[in-house]
Amino acid sequence: MSLRYAILGTLSTEPNSGYDLARQFNLGLGWFWSASHSQIYPELRRLEEAGLIEGAVTTVGEKLEKRVYAITPTGLAELVAWVSKAPQYRPNRDPERIQLIFSDLASSQSVRSHLELHVEYYVRRRDQVRQTRDLISAGKHARVQQRVAGRTPAQQAFTLLLREIAYDGEVERAELEIAWAQRALRALDAYERRYRDQHSPMVSVEPVELGSP
Repeated sequence: MSLRYAILGTLSTEPNSGYDLARQFNLGLGWFWSASHSQIYPELRRLEEAGLIEGAVTTVGEKLEKRVYAITPTGLAELVAWVSKAPQYRPNRDPERIQLIFSDLASSQSVRSHLELHVEYYVRRRDQVRQTRDLISAGKHARVQQRVAGRTPAQQAFTLLLREIAYDGEVERAELEIAWAQRALRALDAYERRYRDQHSPMVSVEPVELGSP
């Protein structure tokens, strides 16, 4: 359901084609909600059928046509009603933690690799989110500057404040994951020192070559 409101929110900045929306989900918006072309286009049709957006065909260049969608007053009212509700949270689905829990079947080196990759992933994510946040704070993020254009100073400050809060939260979430994985690596070090000559994987898995039956 949140894809619907992510699209409405994006269109509340300016009209976009399906392609442009997909680009937004691959850029800043993608830190908070990801969506593929195959998810976006059917949702656009549903939103248009519901009267929440309206599409119009425009010509790009001499021949290329594309359908551009704009939010309707009804769609804007629904978006405002949604953002005014209590926060919504996804059901718990964390493949990384499930993978880790059942790693007692593998070697401690496998767990070490898992945790090191986890640190690397969240360091990259933290740094990329910080970069986007800093562009917004410096007034150099084109999409956000477009959103605040024509608004009063108070409205502009409110828009920027909410983005700063959201991006700061994502940076802090990444830092928590980094700190957790680093503590886990230290705990794994202590385990390996204690059971250096005793630990062995519970299940021995032979490597399988690609193309093997």
